[in-house]
Amino acid sequence: MRYLGLTCCVLVLAAIVASPASAAFPGRDGLLAVQPLSGSGLLLVNAHGGAQRRICTNRSRCGSPRNPRWSPDGRALAFQASTVHLIYPDGSCLNCQMGGAGTPAFTANPELVTFESGGALLEDAIDGIRKATVLEGTASDAVWSAGGQLALVRAGQVWAGIPHHLRRLGAGSSPSWSPSGAQIAIARKGWVVVVGLRRHSARRLVRGSTPAWSPDGRSIAFIGAGHDLRIVAASGGRARWVARVRGDAVDWQPLPSTPVAACAAPPGSTVIASSATAVVTGDSNPGNDAYMGCLRADGRERLLESFSNGEDDDTDVPMAAVGGGYAAIDNYYTDPHYGGSQATVAVFDLQTGAAVADRGGETVICSEDSSVCIAGISQLVVGSGGVSAADLTSALPPGSLTSPLAEISCPSSSFCAAVDGAGRVLTSIDPSGGGPDWTITPSSPFLTDVSCPSPSFCAGVGGTFIFTSTDPAGGAGTWTPTMVDTGTGSGILESISCPSASLCIADDDAGNVFTSTDPAGGAGTWTRANVDGTKGLGSITCPSPSLCVTIDSSGDAISSSEPTAGAGAWQTATVSGSPPQPASVSCPSTTLCVAVKGAPGEAFTSTDPTSGAPWASVVIPGIPEAVSCPSISLCLAVGQAGTLDVSTDPAAGAWTSTEIDGGQQLRSIDCASSSLCVAGDAVGNVVISSNPTGGPAAWTPALVDGNPCSAQTWCTTEDIVASDGTGVHMLDTITAPGMGSMLTGLTLTGSTLAWGHAGTPESATLAP
Repeated sequence: MRYLGLTCCVLVLAAIVASPASAAFPGRDGLLAVQPLSGSGLLLVNAHGGAQRRICTNRSRCGSPRNPRWSPDGRALAFQASTVHLIYPDGSCLNCQMGGAGTPAFTANPELVTFESGGALLEDAIDGIRKATVLEGTASDAVWSAGGQLALVRAGQVWAGIPHHLRRLGAGSSPSWSPSGAQIAIARKGWVVVVGLRRHSARRLVRGSTPAWSPDGRSIAFIGAGHDLRIVAASGGRARWVARVRGDAVDWQPLPSTPVAACAAPPGSTVIASSATAVVTGDSNPGNDAYMGCLRADGRERLLESFSNGEDDDTDVPMAAVGGGYAAIDNYYTDPHYGGSQATVAVFDLQTGAAVADRGGETVICSEDSSVCIAGISQLVVGSGGVSAADLTSALPPGSLTSPLAEISCPSSSFCAAVDGAGRVLTSIDPSGGGPDWTITPSSPFLTDVSCPSPSFCAGVGGTFIFTSTDPAGGAGTWTPTMVDTGTGSGILESISCPSASLCIADDDAGNVFTSTDPAGGAGTWTRANVDGTKGLGSITCPSPSLCVTIDSSGDAISSSEPTAGAGAWQTATVSGSPPQPASVSCPSTTLCVAVKGAPGEAFTSTDPTSGAPWASVVIPGIPEAVSCPSISLCLAVGQAGTLDVSTDPAAGAWTSTEIDGGQQLRSIDCASSSLCVAGDAVGNVVISSNPTGGPAAWTPALVDGNPCSAQTWCTTEDIVASDGTGVHMLDTITAPGMGSMLTGLTLTGSTLAWGHAGTPESATLAP
């Protein structure tokens, strides 16, 4: 026999300690997991052909499963599709989000999985966090014995032994350890061959392929002629068919003789929430984090969230809560490069591991421009039915007396809604009346953009949620969240435009648009279409159901005359040939669109925005950040140093410039008509004009977003926000100097939520 010395390999002994019931793996004989010859999913069947059932038949979730392999405790299956999947025997996911790799297999520790990827045999915990590189070099069919030995195939040869000292057993494929670890069954030249490791013996057993040793050691299942599933005694003899099942691969489930530890966390993970009914754990390595939840009643670990973090984004879970069969986790996002942070509550059903679409959504935001702002969740509870509540905290440093008004939407002269840098909504039913006529909805519903086609309907985006309200001036409790931007290829929602209450279109930073003809109807009413690859989209405007335009990160216009007709109804036109991308776009009609960008200032126009033709460009005096065109004969752009650029003939490219608002940076503008325009600046003022072409004197600033704290101290805002069957609700808020907590003792007992407001008991009843 030759030996293969792999001195570069890493052997992590702690990762391969034998468990009481280990894979190949000794125990009582359980079910056979078969990769069926035809049809979807995997087939489970007992050794006599009974109890047949198919699992994981949903191709969108499971793909086409190949090479199923049981865990050493028989509780889970690993298989290869387009990605590695770990599932339970009922087909539900343990972890269906692992990356693409070949022939996964459990080690002797049921919390660890190995697979081939990138020319190496790698080892991950069941949560997908990398633990070790077991071997360098291309290999396949790697499987483990109960004693921690490894068998694999290289260049058509089977090798076996401890990972750093493998011995060649000769030609073959599909190795399967005997439960004792003393023999290996392999496929060789059309035969199932049993190789003894101590005496170096080899004997032909039966014609067939892909053998799987039974956990009791007495039998071997294999795929015979015509892809028939068969079983033969390990000592030899006549093989028998298993209910005429046909397949391409098989593995045999071990049933442990001793109880299996419930909710066994992946190695290296830590508990971040625990109760008598459930537990949530977290695990990480550089650049990756994963979080598992487990319901103690069934003992099944399930992946809830995983994140790959980079230079411009870092997401982890600093806090979680469990209650009944649910877990609530604090998804805390920070941007290390540009600043800003966001904490959002997500609720999961621990029986399935799935996010509960109509629960959670409590969010607090510090925008990119507020890099010194501190935002987070200080208390979190979850209970029966997935109801949850959080104490949301945001703190601004000394001197941060105001917040920029980032977005404004004014459908009429009698209503405006705005969003500030902390994600708060401000509304006014008399926008020109000055500061006292504007009302702040503190910290909720945490929007980054808002669109109001009428005073009785507004929609906004924040994170991965779309929020809608039929009473936007009525406070936080009138806004209903819908999580729509999830799944592979999705990103963070950037902007939204609603030409009416029966049509809204949103976009994200991953090239997707989302459309709904019933925006308040829930997640099922929204349709996603990828219209621009992976490019970021932003500043969408839809003046009517027959025109939508958004600008991407390359400076191109992505437009459609049928925005609900799918990806094929959107086309691309060049707007700006150089960075930065245009910051804002406005289309007063289907025959005119105007976009602006700063440094240097430029305006871009198109009189046929859906034609795909390049847009015309003209230099303008200011450095604009936002544009609004109430008609084809009037456009206004605002930007840095209080500049206001005005054109009464934007298609011809004639613009004049002036300064308003004392030179403050202007962030947003919307004109309900040519006789009412409202701009927002970087220090919390709205700047209003009923004669927007009348020069600086025609514009009046009014402070609407001031901070009650002095310039000499930090200022903290706390909000108690709850999510239940009727939506997301602001229940309490307090703003005070300093950084101490004024809302304390948040508890949830049944449906009763209780907390203390500066020492005074408060409570609310949540709906299931």
